[in-house]
Amino acid sequence: MKVLTGCVYHETNTFNPNKTNLKNFVLDEGNSINERLASTEVFNENKVEVIPSIYATALSSGIVTYETFRYLSDKILSIVKTNQDIDGVWLHLHGSMVVENIGSGDLQLLKEVREVIGDGIPISLTLDIHANIPKELSKYANIIYSYRTVPHTDQFDIERKTANLLIEAIKDNEVVNPIIIDLPIIIPGEKALASDEPLKTILEKLYEIEDYEEIASANFFICHAWNDTVNTRSSVVVSPKNKKSISIAFAKAKELADYIFRERKNFDFNAEVLSPRKAIQKAVNLNENLIFISDSGDNSTAGAQGNRVDMLEVTMNEDLKDKKVLISAIYDETAFVTLDNYNINDNVSLYIGTPLNEKVKFNGVVKSKGDLMGYLNATNDKVGETITISNNNIDLIVSNSGESFITLNHFKKANVNVNDYDIIIVKQGYLFNELSNLSDKSILSLTQGETYQLIENIDYKNILRPIYPIDDV
Repeated sequence: MKVLTGCVYHETNTFNPNKTNLKNFVLDEGNSINERLASTEVFNENKVEVIPSIYATALSSGIVTYETFRYLSDKILSIVKTNQDIDGVWLHLHGSMVVENIGSGDLQLLKEVREVIGDGIPISLTLDIHANIPKELSKYANIIYSYRTVPHTDQFDIERKTANLLIEAIKDNEVVNPIIIDLPIIIPGEKALASDEPLKTILEKLYEIEDYEEIASANFFICHAWNDTVNTRSSVVVSPKNKKSISIAFAKAKELADYIFRERKNFDFNAEVLSPRKAIQKAVNLNENLIFISDSGDNSTAGAQGNRVDMLEVTMNEDLKDKKVLISAIYDETAFVTLDNYNINDNVSLYIGTPLNEKVKFNGVVKSKGDLMGYLNATNDKVGETITISNNNIDLIVSNSGESFITLNHFKKANVNVNDYDIIIVKQGYLFNELSNLSDKSILSLTQGETYQLIENIDYKNILRPIYPIDDV
């Protein structure tokens, strides 16, 4: 048995004006990608020959350029064409990649792979739970399985699951297409955490459906809200094990979709939601040891640029009452280049921000320099650099790339100790797991930006209407 493996992972924010290029990806290829994919363990245990293609993962960001997509797709296709005796294809994608002049990059990639391998070889997909699923995807994929955690902590588990399902499909000689049901709902990720209702019960229902021997997988895709396309909406996907199981798969998909639609108004924020000024005021006046504030409108884990200074400005203008605040991090390449000319303990005075946003003057001392680590699937890869500057009670990390600090190792590599602070402001929406576990309280600051949380006020141009909560459905 021979299986081709690969990963092309990108969540596109179409409101981010900057295009995503090849340099924005952490890129690996050949045998070294085997160590990055948990599916390799399963294939090795089952004596499956693995044909690795590429591993490409990037921080959520703007629309992917056609040239970048062409490079990544061609890399995979070249491996497929030279290994036409493969028995299956295993891929880890996001499901919300948008490519200029194409639309869904995930769909286009599968179309191109299918053109080479034909219809008789199963394709197994690991997808992010925030995928925007094109209905046409059912023509090209066979096994689809989503993450079951928000924040995401189970990527390796799902990679193993989809590897096992692919092996089973190959052994049974079953190539069957999944059932996809669209839902007229857009849900920002901050309103759907795995530990909270109604998502908690929905995830339980997925496992109940999978208990049926006829079902390979059952999935609920929340959607990626800051992705203005015809595919932007929640969906249910159920993969039957064989053609005889299609009718029960459809029935279970419909049952699940109806339940989720009835629950649409119950998706709500997990954290306390406040204006920027009230968020910092509340944090300052609380007695908790460590409080995290999410700069939710500039959430670079959902594709915002991470360059806004709203929270910096508010923090500088508040009485912090001896509380120590860390802002991590503001992406400003110009400011970074300026700061890089200074040494540790040098005094500095510079403006932070971009021409599109009001700049803020910051006077301080260079405190530390460090490395910026990557996003999901690349948290151990260095993707940039950081410089921390300090002004009395405020420490500010300036970076030369937009990655958010989603793990404790991000702070460690930046040479910053989280235990030195009472309040930490991050470019996130919901807090990622390691930070959430450390936090005594989290506050979601309702800031402006490319991941603005009140989606009913976003000027969408391409989504299909009517859709909740923009329309009364």
